[in-house]
Amino acid sequence: MDIFLKSLDEFKWETSSAERIKSGANPRTQWKQLVDKDICDSSGISVGYSKIPKGEDLPLHNHKPQEIYFVMKGSGFLLMENHKLKHIKEGDIVFIPENKYHGIKNSGDCALEFLFIFTAERWKDINYNFVSNQT
Repeated sequence: MDIFLKSLDEFKWETSSAERIKSGANPRTQWKQLVDKDICDSSGISVGYSKIPKGEDLPLHNHKPQEIYFVMKGSGFLLMENHKLKHIKEGDIVFIPENKYHGIKNSGDCALEFLFIFTAERWKDINYNFVSNQT
């Protein structure tokens, strides 16, 4: 396996499909899939970069793999079960255990951008389970 190197600018922004929006995803949240088995033959890890516009959110959801957020730009709130919130800002790191409900609300004055890392081989293997009306 060779070392994989690309600029963030080389990846295209993606948005949720109609089916995913129907399940509770925010149509204005964007992301880039950067690393997984299909992209660069990685093993056991998937990495992406997300952008949540000012005033928008990544709705409360869960999924099987553990996840890490690293906030690159902006500020907002980490959404958790039972309407709990924790303030997050540029430079913060968040670890999310398996199946824990979480989301992000951008309350800052610019887009909130963050790197996210999953313990999963492929993006297509990660199933988001959105919870409606929890934010």
